[in-house]
Amino acid sequence: MNMESNSAANLAQIRALAINTFGSESVAESWLNQYHSLLGATPIVVAKSASGFVEIQKILSAINYGAAV
Repeated sequence: MNMESNSAANLAQIRALAINTFGSESVAESWLNQYHSLLGATPIVVAKSASGFVEIQKILSAINYGAAV
């Protein structure tokens, strides 16, 4: 698996996790594409790097389970 396809797989996984977290594709897409001040960018942009992918997973898991972000 090359880096580009790995990135595409990661973004698909982040989208699925966001939809599961927010319960709506439109709300998930809105959150993923809205500037996040703690990240300094949109979550979808941050998730393109390996470390950013992990960070977005952590944030979505925290939101999903009601923990502080």
